[in-house]
Amino acid sequence: MNLVKSPLASQNPIQVKMQLEQSKRVFVIGDLDADLTKFEQALCSVNFNPSEDILFSLGDVIDRGEHSIALLARFKELGVHMCLGNHEHMLLESLLAKDKGYYRLWVENGGRWYLEATDEELAFACKQLLNCPLSYYVEYGALKIGLSHTTCADWDWQNPAQDIQQATGALLWDRSLTKAKKPLINPSIDFSVHGHNTTNQPYWLGNTYHLDTNYLSGKPTIVELNTLIKQFSSM
Repeated sequence: MNLVKSPLASQNPIQVKMQLEQSKRVFVIGDLDADLTKFEQALCSVNFNPSEDILFSLGDVIDRGEHSIALLARFKELGVHMCLGNHEHMLLESLLAKDKGYYRLWVENGGRWYLEATDEELAFACKQLLNCPLSYYVEYGALKIGLSHTTCADWDWQNPAQDIQQATGALLWDRSLTKAKKPLINPSIDFSVHGHNTTNQPYWLGNTYHLDTNYLSGKPTIVELNTLIKQFSSM
């Protein structure tokens, strides 16, 4: 399947750069699979303060659960910085590009909820998701940190590929890095954080951190960047 054959994904920026004050608490949360209750529990577990703290989502916010639209609305309310995930990508290709291949893949993997959603809800979802970048390049203190749904071993964070098909494959769908289980170091970033590849416990693989725990453990992972910085510095 051609991962991107419609113009839709090209409307999503491949990378957004952000420079954050180190005095701010910055959190990253993994795949949520449309579970609003678990999301709220995760926020409570770190005493998240939306007026002071910053939250990034690594995508796959929708599908499988019952709260796809409610979660997107909550993200908008909280000002969450959300990466596009492969499930959001399938939604856009299915609903806007009318891609039959993506549609079959989507409904077989948790997308059937859309059949009970209103046109207004689906329009809201599409509008919000079209604004999500494929990745964030975050300067936080002295470190440069990459955030995306997934990644490949040779992704260049300093000079990201501008070919949307290549970027979508690398940042939304790739599983080769975690399947190989080789602790490679990507020299273009200090470290990066990703979801997509399911695991019972978060783990480091080279200078990439993987935290998609919700599907296997039943609990999404939320982590503060300062915690990861301390772990990374001690490796």
